[in-house]
Amino acid sequence: MIPVEHRSTHTRACGRPGWMISHYASVVSTQALSRPLPAWSAVWADEQTAGRGQEERRFVSDPGGIYLTAVLPYEGDALAAKGFALAVGWGICTALRRAGVMQLRLRWPNDLMVGMAKVGGILVEQGGPDTLLVGVGLNITNRPWVSDATLCGVAGRLADSFGRQPVPERDEWVTRLLRAIRLAHREFGRIRLAGFAPVMDRCWGEPHDVALEPARGVTLAATCGRFLGIDSRGAVRLRTAPGVEARVPAHHIQKLREVG
Repeated sequence: MIPVEHRSTHTRACGRPGWMISHYASVVSTQALSRPLPAWSAVWADEQTAGRGQEERRFVSDPGGIYLTAVLPYEGDALAAKGFALAVGWGICTALRRAGVMQLRLRWPNDLMVGMAKVGGILVEQGGPDTLLVGVGLNITNRPWVSDATLCGVAGRLADSFGRQPVPERDEWVTRLLRAIRLAHREFGRIRLAGFAPVMDRCWGEPHDVALEPARGVTLAATCGRFLGIDSRGAVRLRTAPGVEARVPAHHIQKLREVG
């Protein structure tokens, strides 16, 4: 693990006040490296050799992307923090749209999509007793399908969303991500999940038909339908037939797949 740059800074000149930031060429995982750090630290890397997403799934993290973990303060109340990852998705989606990424949307619960291609993901988990780790991986100019052929036609990259326009420098992406995460933290503390439910409707894009895979030991009353968003408790809303809506608790769902 060789650092190309290591910064601990509160400078306002870079647009990232209050963050202690470390930048590495290659790490095993920014999430693992951030675990012992205090709140308002951030680690980003050009490459991860063992990046991961939800449910310990592998997250291909080849050079050309941005792999960032931000450490946030946590009061230890799991119920109050429920749904925070969705707020992070809202913040990042809003920030990247403003940066010029066209057709960006969220796929429940934590995938960043351009059209039908996944361009990034979000992972929120507890760090220490009083911290949360917010991990974000973004495909910028990298081509993860070269490393993993199963990603061909599934993964995308943000560089292709800019056409002939110049792609922002990576420092700018990091600045935008950290601003978005801080905004999500502030707003979630103010309105919590119930307040974010209607806000999230602006992030999902055009409605898609989806299929749900149940969590282990769970039998779902509804496993497919048109995705309508979430309710004030974070349950997934599905239209299963004309005029019929089902609500599926988030913890009952192992995976959501878009099928149309």
